[in-house]
Amino acid sequence: MYIRNYLAAGWTWCLLGLLVALAATAWAALSAGTVPVAVDEVLAVLGGVREGMAAILVWELRLPRFIAGALVGASLAVAGQLMQTVTRNPLASPGITGVVAGSSMAVVLVQVCFSVDAAWLPGFGVLGGTAAALLTFVLAAQGGFTPLRLALAGVAVTALATALTTAFLLFSGAHAQQLYLWLAGGLLGRGWSHVALILPWTLAGLALALLGVRYLNLLQLEDEVARALGGRVQLWRLGFVAVAVALTAAAVAVAGPVGFIGLVAPHLVRLLLGGDQRRTLPVVALVGAVLVTLSDLLARSLMAPAELPLGLFTALLGGPVFIVLLRGRAL
Repeated sequence: MYIRNYLAAGWTWCLLGLLVALAATAWAALSAGTVPVAVDEVLAVLGGVREGMAAILVWELRLPRFIAGALVGASLAVAGQLMQTVTRNPLASPGITGVVAGSSMAVVLVQVCFSVDAAWLPGFGVLGGTAAALLTFVLAAQGGFTPLRLALAGVAVTALATALTTAFLLFSGAHAQQLYLWLAGGLLGRGWSHVALILPWTLAGLALALLGVRYLNLLQLEDEVARALGGRVQLWRLGFVAVAVALTAAAVAVAGPVGFIGLVAPHLVRLLLGGDQRRTLPVVALVGAVLVTLSDLLARSLMAPAELPLGLFTALLGGPVFIVLLRGRAL
């Protein structure tokens, strides 16, 4: 009983602390920038009593960018949690199914070979990521679907997609600088249309993952044990991988290939709260949201008006955390 009460209190404090951190990041993201907006002006804009430049900065530029970043972070973190659980591989990440590389390849391909409006790029990213995931599933199913086969197939598809992306970049010409910046990950220019694109994917993915936490907990056991408890292991594994693929494809389509979030966030939460998916999934989503929004705030503020790649800061934040976890044998 004492342990149960302790874990419940720890879970509550984690949630409250992350919500406060996310709110503080939101306040800084809405007010800080090349043109700063005072706190009272931000509140007035959000309350609908202030117009003009402040309203444009807050409503049209900074608020949708912050929301998009939070959704990207939550999607990648939950996708990483699902992949690490179903593969029972602590080094698994959202890119293990080739989704990240497939989405990146699709966006680079359409930019190099066709003249398309920028609003269509996220859609092509989702298509490319989904196609790469399907190819991974087909390869992994040859001879029996297992976590090891899934990982190996994902490595092969990722290598192929990365090679094709590199080949397309060699012929990108005037698009080269823009494409390299996108491949580093970022939220520059993201607006309400991008929020509308990723929001249903994130909400649906989180809802499905939370509804299936009982089965997700069973998948942490050996397959024989899970089957003995009445589990349909292969069906559940495929279902959760499909959810992770959808979350990853939507996130990459909006923000580019952002690294480390799906790898580090699940480990950090597991270290604090253990392996019960009922408690860890909501916290993992919040950790991912905080990491991405904080990284984006640093990316656009440290060298303003110039903007640094988002992926640089997610690696700088996530890399040391992962090293600490490795040294502490949290894996």
